[in-house]
Amino acid sequence: MRGDLEIYATRSEDIDDFYAALSSVVNEGRFLLMSEPPSLEQVRAFILANIENNSAQYVARIDGRLVGWADIVPSQRSTMTHGARLGMGIVCGHRRQGIGSALLSTALSHAWQTGLKRIELEVFADNEVAIHLYKTNGFNIEGTKRFARYSDEHYQDIVQMAQYRI
Repeated sequence: MRGDLEIYATRSEDIDDFYAALSSVVNEGRFLLMSEPPSLEQVRAFILANIENNSAQYVARIDGRLVGWADIVPSQRSTMTHGARLGMGIVCGHRRQGIGSALLSTALSHAWQTGLKRIELEVFADNEVAIHLYKTNGFNIEGTKRFARYSDEHYQDIVQMAQYRI
């Protein structure tokens, strides 16, 4: 059973813990597209830009430990600033406890309040738990990129999902 769950907008003092959580999930090699974690400097720049731009970026802590995140970052392309991309992850040992759902609903609420019209994501087709989470929270499947990822000598399809408020 989990301890006290706290979800809040990411702060600059979360950078090191966020980096550790992100690295942990990346190093599992199963849930995120990256094969190795970005540098701490890249993570710092990402978080500080999200704070400055009021992007929907939230973290979850249990008993003080950062165990998950969700961020919805608007496109920088001038014709696509109405849309944003969702990224999220939960540290191993804390999944299937409602943390992802709580993070996602909080980040979505923030994103819609900022005037975004479209939120999209990509998820591995074999990640049925995540696909269910996204569907439950209003995302629809828009397509599948067949054999899109090759890792550990096998291919994975990537499902593209989105929701919009036009």
